[in-house]
Amino acid sequence: MTEGIDFFFSAYPSAQSRRLQAAIEDGLAHGSRIAPHDPLPGSPVTLFFSSNALKPIERVAVYYTVDGTEPAGERGRSKRASVVLAEPVGSVVHDREKGLAIQQWQAVLPPQPEGTLVQYRAEGWSPDDPRLHWYADQVDPLSKPQAEGHCFAYHVDRWDVPQWWPHAVVYHIFIDRFSAGKDEPPLQDHDARAITDFFGGTLHGIIDKLDYVQALGVNCLYLSPVMESPTHHGYNASDFFSVARRYGTNETLRQLIADAHARGIRVLLDFAPNHTSDEHAAFLAARRDPTAPTAQWYDFSAQYPRGYRSYAQVPDMPELNTDNAAVRRHLYDAALYWLEHFGADGLRLDYVPGPSHAFWTFLQREVKERFPLALTLGEIPSSLAEIADYAGRIDAFMDFPLAHLLRSTFARRTTPLAALLRSLAERRGEIPATMSTATLLDNHDMHRFLWLAQGDVARLKLAAACQMTLEGTPIIYYGTEVGLSQYADSYQENAYSRAPMLWGERQNLSLLAHYRNLIALRNVYPALRVGARTTVDTEVEGQDAAQAEQVGAYLRYMNSEYLLVVLNNNTDQVRVRIALVEALTCAGIVSCALPELHCVFATHEQRDLAVNEGSMMLELPPLGAAIFAGKASVTEQKGLLRDS
Repeated sequence: MTEGIDFFFSAYPSAQSRRLQAAIEDGLAHGSRIAPHDPLPGSPVTLFFSSNALKPIERVAVYYTVDGTEPAGERGRSKRASVVLAEPVGSVVHDREKGLAIQQWQAVLPPQPEGTLVQYRAEGWSPDDPRLHWYADQVDPLSKPQAEGHCFAYHVDRWDVPQWWPHAVVYHIFIDRFSAGKDEPPLQDHDARAITDFFGGTLHGIIDKLDYVQALGVNCLYLSPVMESPTHHGYNASDFFSVARRYGTNETLRQLIADAHARGIRVLLDFAPNHTSDEHAAFLAARRDPTAPTAQWYDFSAQYPRGYRSYAQVPDMPELNTDNAAVRRHLYDAALYWLEHFGADGLRLDYVPGPSHAFWTFLQREVKERFPLALTLGEIPSSLAEIADYAGRIDAFMDFPLAHLLRSTFARRTTPLAALLRSLAERRGEIPATMSTATLLDNHDMHRFLWLAQGDVARLKLAAACQMTLEGTPIIYYGTEVGLSQYADSYQENAYSRAPMLWGERQNLSLLAHYRNLIALRNVYPALRVGARTTVDTEVEGQDAAQAEQVGAYLRYMNSEYLLVVLNNNTDQVRVRIALVEALTCAGIVSCALPELHCVFATHEQRDLAVNEGSMMLELPPLGAAIFAGKASVTEQKGLLRDS
């Protein structure tokens, strides 16, 4: 086994940063940067633009509509839109690393009533030369360029994240690798075939394991793509409207969702609209005949190695022109199809940075107008600042920045626990209030946690204790709860993180019990799901500064209920003093009396603790965790999800 590198989080330019730089180099960039991120009725909206100061852009205009038509204009004159002129902001900034000189601009669009879809384009030009003008984001390195630049959009509404989502604990199943039905050929072992082959997992296999899923305590399933596809992962659909035959039938999926619902378990389906397989009927027709109705669905050009643009240059993943009206209608109908005809509770949206922000604005409107309780969960491998630009366009996002922190803290142990807690405090202001998060330790596109942790189950137990007691809806990747790792490094082939599920005597039952107990605890205490959080100072006896940095504590609280979480990320035992009364007071909580704190979870034998003179002392073993519950009177409510 080798520790390797955490390749998923390697430093590389994000899709958004690549687009912005290309657009600035061309002349005028927008990138759907607006404030507020998710406009409410009656609120003006500020649009942000960046121009290349080395080009003679002296005017910038925004052309917008609110009647459903696409806007158009030229040199500040409307063709079919209202016009707002942008104003330059500040002086030119020189980015010597990128060789750019950048001028910032702002335009303010007027408030709109609830239910308004605002569409807009932007243009920069020189008054001195009528031949020179630049449309915003006209150049796009990731998608087919638009003749008049991108048409941007935002929707004015009061839509909220579905109320059930913060109370969910999600189990992520990679269908081909989970289980076969009892009357089907058995799931293949990892050494029976190549890791990118089919291993025989089916929907009947999941139905037969619903007892296991329910006993784990989760209340939401997230399934890898169910649609017809030629690959084991299914992220390149050959048909957006049919269940893959190797998994079962459309009726099998309906049965799975109905059976899950009968147990109080919701179901999310993975939806990958950025690309299809090269066996999709639309692609085959377009490749045969340049005049076919679907010829504009894809980008065919001699500039691409195989004559067409594909995701990550993978030939069996031709990318769709998701700004094309016919493509959008096809994809939106497909998304609604799984919600309406199968009863799915939401969609996990694959590779959100691929399509434009406007694409997701329209999809969110399609979903929320028909299925207001359905969740849209986005995969956005970007910084929090870039993720925030999708507020109002999706309900929630998979929190990869936090996953990186959790993995570097507990699996690789290269980030001190105290640094993790400081980061948690700092990042809250970066996440828009209307966006929710999903937390994870690993998934199908990155190394398994245990692989990074070199098989150390104690590190995983500690990480799980942290994940399950933080805000955000936790996602558990199938098999992590029973010790599933991988059999080779995923850096060259990430399918190694999709090994077959462990069943029977191959499961780590101690780890499974650990997960079941943590999930049960989260289900019992609302404060762990929707309560506030504040970091608590710890004093570690007889340890140096580096060891003290690997000890941390925080409160989760709601009304009169609070839980104290204490973690030791050291490989040595520590003795910790916590000034609990001071921490409760800082959190706006004052106890009329401080009885014993009841230990409700621990990785070791842990008694209840008394609070003496406002403080409590406890010993934690190496890589140990303890969680205590208490009751107090709340004298001041300082809001949910606050960190200090």
